[in-house]
Amino acid sequence: MATVEGSTPARTHGQNLDTTHIHEDYPHHDLPHFTWRAVIVGIVIGTLLCFTNMYFGLQTGWISMMSLQSSLLGFALFKAAKRYLKIPFGPAENIVLQSVAVATGTMPLAAGFVGIIPALQMMTVADNPPTATSPGGGFFLTTGEMILWSLAIAFFGVFIAVPLRRQVIVKEKLPFPSGTATAQMIAVLHNTPLVVRSPVRRAPAHETSTTHQDGGIRRRRSPPSDKDSAEEQLDSPEDKKTTGPTHSRLLDEVPPQHAMGQIAPVDYVDKEDLEVAHSIRSHNHQDGDVVEIKGENGEHFTLSKNFLQEDSWRINMIALGVSFAASGLYTVLSYFFPVVASVPIFDWLSGMTVSVAGTWQWYLTPSLSYVGQGVIMGFPTTASMLLGCVVGWGILSPIVTKKKWVAGAVGDSTGARGWILWISLGVMIAEAVVSLLGVVVLSLIAHYRRRTREKRRAERRAALEASAAQTGAEVDAFSELDDFIEDDAPIDQLVPLKVWVCGLILSTALCLLLIWVIFKDQHMPVYATLLAVVLGCILSVLGVRALGSTDLNPVSGIGKVSQFVFAGVVPGGIVANLIAGGIAEAGAQQAGDLMQDLKTGHLLAASPKAQYYAQLIGSLASVFISTGVFKLYSSAYELPGPQFAVPTAKVWLNLARLVNGESLPYNTSPFIWGFAAFFAVLTLITVVFSDAAYLRSRAPNGSVRGRPRWVGWIPSGIAFAIGMYNLPNFTLARFAGGVVSLWWDWHCKKYANHPQARFAKLGRVFLIIVASGFVLGEGTFSIVNLILKTANVHSASCVGCYMDACKCN
Repeated sequence: MATVEGSTPARTHGQNLDTTHIHEDYPHHDLPHFTWRAVIVGIVIGTLLCFTNMYFGLQTGWISMMSLQSSLLGFALFKAAKRYLKIPFGPAENIVLQSVAVATGTMPLAAGFVGIIPALQMMTVADNPPTATSPGGGFFLTTGEMILWSLAIAFFGVFIAVPLRRQVIVKEKLPFPSGTATAQMIAVLHNTPLVVRSPVRRAPAHETSTTHQDGGIRRRRSPPSDKDSAEEQLDSPEDKKTTGPTHSRLLDEVPPQHAMGQIAPVDYVDKEDLEVAHSIRSHNHQDGDVVEIKGENGEHFTLSKNFLQEDSWRINMIALGVSFAASGLYTVLSYFFPVVASVPIFDWLSGMTVSVAGTWQWYLTPSLSYVGQGVIMGFPTTASMLLGCVVGWGILSPIVTKKKWVAGAVGDSTGARGWILWISLGVMIAEAVVSLLGVVVLSLIAHYRRRTREKRRAERRAALEASAAQTGAEVDAFSELDDFIEDDAPIDQLVPLKVWVCGLILSTALCLLLIWVIFKDQHMPVYATLLAVVLGCILSVLGVRALGSTDLNPVSGIGKVSQFVFAGVVPGGIVANLIAGGIAEAGAQQAGDLMQDLKTGHLLAASPKAQYYAQLIGSLASVFISTGVFKLYSSAYELPGPQFAVPTAKVWLNLARLVNGESLPYNTSPFIWGFAAFFAVLTLITVVFSDAAYLRSRAPNGSVRGRPRWVGWIPSGIAFAIGMYNLPNFTLARFAGGVVSLWWDWHCKKYANHPQARFAKLGRVFLIIVASGFVLGEGTFSIVNLILKTANVHSASCVGCYMDACKCN
């Protein structure tokens, strides 16, 4: 294994016996982990993701890590340049690449470019009264101040994640589904096995001269070459000889029950090992080596190593290019013919007798990118969004308008749109609070169980020692229970204690200084900033644990909790409230991003130190990239405006106003409480069943079954709220993508073995690639539209645009 600095590992004492075995099983052991070519390509891909996330974030608040897509794009680029490479592009290098790309691409959310910064600009004089040094009203950051703001909050979350890694990944082995999915994808792309970890036994002192010690090295398990001997190859003869009988059993065997007084090391067989063993056995599938992948936003598909065969690879890459180009063409076409992005389909269906589009905002945006988002999100999530859309825009909006509870037009912030936004905010807060409480309870239960097992082991050890003292027997023969240590990376690949401690202190000091410099005239005292950082660190721990268990990082909920706290710390301070929420959200986002990447690296024996540096480099680069991208959009378009409603900023500002004493709009209270209570109950049901399944899977001899399938069909509060506060046109397109996703799964399942079903054999991964091309295509070609808008190029035709259903450029 390579370290950050070099391409070969440092040899530790007693490592000789296993080194040859590991090198044979792991063909990429001598390839570098950290390279500048991976960093540069990662920044390029991350810049593309940054434009994409900024574009969709300003439109609908949608941000995606896209770690799977980053690793796939990076692999495709280096595969195309393979003949020019002196050193092959390895899996650890791919992990560094996608770490840089994700850190660069998610800065629009982490630095608040799609939320906090527009919310500051949207403040009124009532929100931010004038002072002797400030005119009041909206607070507009200059380019330099945006860079300083991003620098202030871009790093402390990275340092928070470093000490959490050993606890949540190495010891507790939280699944981190997206990180695991990315590792599986990279393993297939590079034809390398995942790492199966067993606890490493400390050899007794008298054995050190004759018995191998692992010295922190991690065991790799290669795919079996013969079906009949597949399971035997999970452990080599050397493993059996040097680690004892405890580790020679099969990973998928249920540990046997032992009589009282015998050592049963059941703590070290968990769901992760079982899944890896199952993945290894699946290499014997008749259709090739198959891996089941569960990724971000509900992505769930199987991936065969036939994916890398020339024909399959060419078809997938052609599909990616065609979908990218088609989405890009639609994006540019919608600039010159705006009606393409605002099709009044319901007006047409009514024979143009009812103005559904202009009056009630019901029109269709047949954007391929939003269809692609729906495919990636999956049918259950998009169905929840559609439910929120129907309730908000189909039921509540006509009610509040007809009853004259609002004064403005339906699509205005003073009309039905502003009214139903409060309902969606109540739903989001309810789900966030219940989810975070669920994380706290789950963590406490898991901690209690672990401490109880440790206590029992200590008691049994004491009993063995007492028995040995009476009989004169050797205790060492029974001491495996205490002598096993958790398996981790070699010491030279870990981030040193002094590095992350000094980094956390310096990044906190930097945050305090820069926030004071930027907002010294906005009633943001230094003690409040320090409290925001501390609160952000605490909430980030909860966010990381939630991400590890559920694949959902509740950054939005974390920011809102911080807003509630700061309503008491700085009463009446809208600016302070927004800044505090932004700091907490940034910490949780950065810590979660790095932890997902660290999980990926842990499964593929990548250097944590290399990933740590990759995250820092990507974040630093994106400070400048994201600032430049946001300035381009804010100078060319009105924010908020017809093209970019910036709904997340409205949510932030409305909550800041609410917790600082502003009254709710007329008649919203009963609806807020009713919907919040309903989704709190639904979220509680989901949390209870999900946590129960998780705890069962982590228990000794526990079940590897997940939660009941019907739980996945419970409407998501966050998705419901997004469907409610976004205009129907985006939700309809996403739901269409969800339907396509559902149909494709059925199609592939039914026709997978049909000789003429060429694309069905490619499976869901083909659809994910097409959907990714759709999303990246519009995100990239939005740059072309941005240039056209800046150059003051007008639309070619405004035919079909009426009653504010669409707007010409």
